[in-house]
Amino acid sequence: MEYIDNAVDAASICKERGEKIDALLNISVDIEEKKVTFTDNCGGMSPDELCDLISKVGRSKKKLVPWANGQFGFGVHAFRAFAKEATFISKKKMSTEAKIKIDRTCNEATEVSCEETNKMQLVYPGTRVIISKFDPQVFKKTIFMRGLIGEIERHFDDVLRSKMIKIVVSGGKMKHECKSFDYASLPGIPLKEDVPIDFDGRKVKLNIDLRILEQSQENRLPVLTNKQRRIQSIIDLKSYKNYVREKGKNISVWANPFVTGSIEINDITSPNLTRDDLKDTPTREILYEKIFEIQVKLEAQIDKVMNKKSQDAFKKLSKVMSDCLSRIMRGFRLQYEQLAPSSVPGQFETKIIEDNGDIPFGNGEIGGGGIWQNRLNIGGERNDFDKSGVGDEPKGGGDGDLEKAKGQGLSKEQLLQSSGPRIEFHNHAGEDRVIDLGNSLIINTLHPDFIKRNLSKSGKIKLDNRLISYVSVIVAPPCIHKLFEKKGKVPSTLEAGANIIDLGLKLEQELSSTILNEEIEKTLD
Repeated sequence: MEYIDNAVDAASICKERGEKIDALLNISVDIEEKKVTFTDNCGGMSPDELCDLISKVGRSKKKLVPWANGQFGFGVHAFRAFAKEATFISKKKMSTEAKIKIDRTCNEATEVSCEETNKMQLVYPGTRVIISKFDPQVFKKTIFMRGLIGEIERHFDDVLRSKMIKIVVSGGKMKHECKSFDYASLPGIPLKEDVPIDFDGRKVKLNIDLRILEQSQENRLPVLTNKQRRIQSIIDLKSYKNYVREKGKNISVWANPFVTGSIEINDITSPNLTRDDLKDTPTREILYEKIFEIQVKLEAQIDKVMNKKSQDAFKKLSKVMSDCLSRIMRGFRLQYEQLAPSSVPGQFETKIIEDNGDIPFGNGEIGGGGIWQNRLNIGGERNDFDKSGVGDEPKGGGDGDLEKAKGQGLSKEQLLQSSGPRIEFHNHAGEDRVIDLGNSLIINTLHPDFIKRNLSKSGKIKLDNRLISYVSVIVAPPCIHKLFEKKGKVPSTLEAGANIIDLGLKLEQELSSTILNEEIEKTLD
């Protein structure tokens, strides 16, 4: 990762200078020789600069570039942790191609010669790094290529997404171009905007590129980047966490697995020395103020999405539980009325206000009259294919003068007979555990007993055996009560209790097998 970092930094510097290059880093893995070669075309170094790699640790030239990753020159020596030898070859435009070779025995007092090459190592100005003689426990043939590609795509995800540089890994018959995680193509809701920030006479834009996904993603939490370089996951930014805590809030939204993306700060402030947080500067406070505003928007949007998912999950849960209860209660021969969709098609009532032809809507509504001929489905000006267009109004209906009144569709409600009541989940603070509406039983999710047994701390339902048992027990009494009511019999306490327990246990068993098999609990939480 250190040697890839150097190529990325070089590509970034070229971009800052306005140089137009198709930055490319080729990584060649020789499995048999246990050797890895990194070759980039990102400008390269002169012989003097190449020699400085060894002699000026702690005085890296990139110290003058605040956003560059390397600041001390230690990265050159990273090979010492896992290999015995490293060769560096570099060529700068209008300069001689040169190389140096170092191994673990070298130290700051070791004289390292900088030699000219045969001038045929590099086709374009750039740098080649050859790491060889890997330690045996590091270079494992079966996993090395896969592990290297996976680490590059994880660590340099935002760099790859920015298309600043192309990274290609090859070895044997395999050749792979590293790709970023394409979260923009996943189903979800984008939160994308450029937020202007003014400070010290500078105008900088904060690039927000977030997405609320329909399906959760592991290890894809939103990150903070600078010049497309990853700094840290926002949830792990200690300084931002402290900033939000002072406002009496928390940053848990950034740990939501349904949220992914990045926030690019464009050099508004600089990372700290360890590059896992931001330096404590006045501009950091300005930046965090803007990020917090984005957080508030994100929280509101997530609440809408999660509420919609919860409603859908509750509908599914209600159907499953109602079906289970109905199957168990078939022997009771009770009748509950359930509303069903009608098979009778609705009739759209229309009234033609101007008797110049039959059109579906009119006057700015979808499919409206437009300014072409008064024909069915006219929606705007005629296109080149002699067909009506979609119109240029916001509603796509054109601006013709034909109008048509709209009425409600008519269809007949139909009732079906069911063996058991419909079970539904609703919030009713201050009400009983179960609200009996005759044909429906409403389970109160805000009752203290329900809350006590609900392990979810997010306000959703976390279904487990304990909660299923509770639901089964509280649903049973009104069902048994209706059974005895039908028989015209007043049961003894013992008789009623035995029937309630029997029904509750049967329902619990049925629900446990059905609900847990369908994994509804994952949807609700």
